[in-house]
Amino acid sequence: MQNAWIVARRELGAIFVQPIAYVFTMVMLFITGFIFAAQISVPIIQGGPPPTVASILGTFTFLALFTLPAVTMRLLSEEQQSGTIELLMTLPIRDSEVVVGKWLAGFIFYLFTTAFTLIYPFMLIRFGNPDIGPIISAYVGALLWGAALVGIGVLASAMSENQINALIIAAGINLLLYLMAIPADFFTVVPTISTIFNELSMQAHLSNFLIGLVKVTDVLYYVIVAAVALFAAARVLESRRWR
Repeated sequence: MQNAWIVARRELGAIFVQPIAYVFTMVMLFITGFIFAAQISVPIIQGGPPPTVASILGTFTFLALFTLPAVTMRLLSEEQQSGTIELLMTLPIRDSEVVVGKWLAGFIFYLFTTAFTLIYPFMLIRFGNPDIGPIISAYVGALLWGAALVGIGVLASAMSENQINALIIAAGINLLLYLMAIPADFFTVVPTISTIFNELSMQAHLSNFLIGLVKVTDVLYYVIVAAVALFAAARVLESRRWR
């Protein structure tokens, strides 16, 4: 695990010198800030329901489907393209440690960006009386969501030396998992198939967190997605040793 932290620290330094990292953060915060401002103005002008963090984090996580791959695309692709992956593989470090280290770097950056959104619930608490439970569960869901997306991003980055290809692969997998709930609606007459699609849907599991429900099955879903993606990424790296 120590080697994984070494890789993570090295990668974090590289992430924070990349312009794309700051563009990612600014885009996410600008859009969520706009939505939060709109939510606050509606009750004041029209007397609607009070604002919540559910729609803000719902938007935040949706945007991450496409923006987070732009950050993770270079995690292993750049190493392969520059040839430094060969040097890395000669060091006394396991492929799994490299993969976990890259994932840790990407996830810590995601945590960093998500932390900026805490200003919204703090404002709600300061000027209102929101239910704390749904706020906490929504953030738990958002963090698990990010963990899964970063895992998919690491896998996509391991699969291609081209960073653009890695971005497309990661965004494609993310979108596919996100849209799994749509075919579930077409198979309502076959409950088993409909249930399978719903269980594969990232959005279906997140929706429970956003309304204040924390289920073991939802937590396990994101943990399994991240774990399977990282396991596959380690196997992809391992296969390079035999080329």
